[in-house]
Amino acid sequence: MTELYLAKRYLFRGKAKHISFISVISCLGVALGVAALIIVISVMNGFDNDLMDRLLKFNYHLTIDSLDNTLLAKLKEKVDGTKGVESSSIIVQTQIFAKVDKFIVPLMVKGINFKNANEMRTFSQYIKKDLNNGGFFVGEGLYERLGLEDKLEYYPLDKNFKLKKENIRGYFKFGIYDIDNNYVIMDLEQAKNLSPNYYMSLGVRIKNPLEARKIKNQLLEEFPHGIMISTWMDNQALLSALQLEKLTMFVLLSLITLVASFNIFATLMVKVVEKTKDIGILKALGFTSRNILAIFSFQGLILGLIGVLLGTIIGLGLCILVQQYHFIKIPGDIYSIDYLPVAVNYRDIFFIAILGLFFAFVSSLFPAIRASRLEPCEALRYE
Repeated sequence: MTELYLAKRYLFRGKAKHISFISVISCLGVALGVAALIIVISVMNGFDNDLMDRLLKFNYHLTIDSLDNTLLAKLKEKVDGTKGVESSSIIVQTQIFAKVDKFIVPLMVKGINFKNANEMRTFSQYIKKDLNNGGFFVGEGLYERLGLEDKLEYYPLDKNFKLKKENIRGYFKFGIYDIDNNYVIMDLEQAKNLSPNYYMSLGVRIKNPLEARKIKNQLLEEFPHGIMISTWMDNQALLSALQLEKLTMFVLLSLITLVASFNIFATLMVKVVEKTKDIGILKALGFTSRNILAIFSFQGLILGLIGVLLGTIIGLGLCILVQQYHFIKIPGDIYSIDYLPVAVNYRDIFFIAILGLFFAFVSSLFPAIRASRLEPCEALRYE
């Protein structure tokens, strides 16, 4: 295309095809904006994925409740045979009141089946210390906050408020404050023996967490009465907060790319003034306003494309390096991991690239329109 050929000629100078300095600055500005956006969004994806992973490891994708505990055992057989379900397990929840010196601290107890290989494989990832002596696993924050050692004195949730003592088997760390500071975990049968007042439910893990609502509806159709099912996706407050945080950062960092695209605007305005005589000659030779508009629009797109490609290479390259080698360290006691988590989402990168090209195109429109409106006689009057 003639317009594309002339656009490339105007961007480069001399026989050696040296690109102009102002064009280099324009490309670098867009590249840095795109790279910053890719890196920050990937880091936020990493934190979000890490948080959701820890939440879903402690909680379940589906939780089935029933006032009839015998129904849960029957449900487990049916649920295990449902397509898309990875595993299910009976869980017990109750409460105890830990006695520490003169203070009483209410704690949540979660009983899981230690004989279930899937449950123990999941839980063992977060065990920091295991003495294999039976008893409670306590959260690391709780262990340190109460100054616990090898025993825990407590009152069970029972009308016979009698002080008891239990071994501390070890401690765990999920990296979630409320869990690490308020929960103790023990074997299912031991949890049932703590108190007659406990609540039993069926926890279900599925292969694709995004299909939680689909499987929920399927189970409700088969068991319309006597059960209640909740999914991890019902926690709209948390999901909305994560999405809002990501959207806010995306909008704020997009402004960097928008500001960088003003360099393209300045570059093309200079080009229009510099090529006034050329525009007049082209129009005198028969080029229409649309042809001139295309020439200068192509220049903006070329600059934007180079900047976006360079920024994508830089941003994606840095993300992959950080993801593979974990050389950026962060405080582990605050974030529960000691390295910067990065999760590359290629759909996000695609949208960032499209956004960069859009800003470049919009920035080139005004100079291109101005160039297309030049009259040949005005452009060549003083030549």
